[in-house]
Amino acid sequence: MSETLITRDIYMRHTATDGASYVAEHRVWDADRFIAAHKKAAADVNAKQEAGKPRKAGVEQITEEQYRAAKAAGKH
Repeated sequence: MSETLITRDIYMRHTATDGASYVAEHRVWDADRFIAAHKKAAADVNAKQEAGKPRKAGVEQITEEQYRAAKAAGKH
C-alpha cells in the first residue's frame, strides 16, 4: 500500500510579544492543525509574560499576495 502525503503551501504573519512581525511560507499537511498549534504557542508565550510586559505574540494566515508584498517591503 502506497500512501501519498498531500501538502500545500500557506503563508503566515508571525508576531513577537513586542509587536515585531515577519512573514513566512510553510508547507503543511493539515493547515488548520498547523495554524491552531501556532496560535496556541503564541497564547502560551503571552500568558507567560511578566505583568506589565507586552503580550502581542500571535499568528495569522495571510494570502500569497500579502506575503509577496511584505517580502518586497522587507518584512522578512
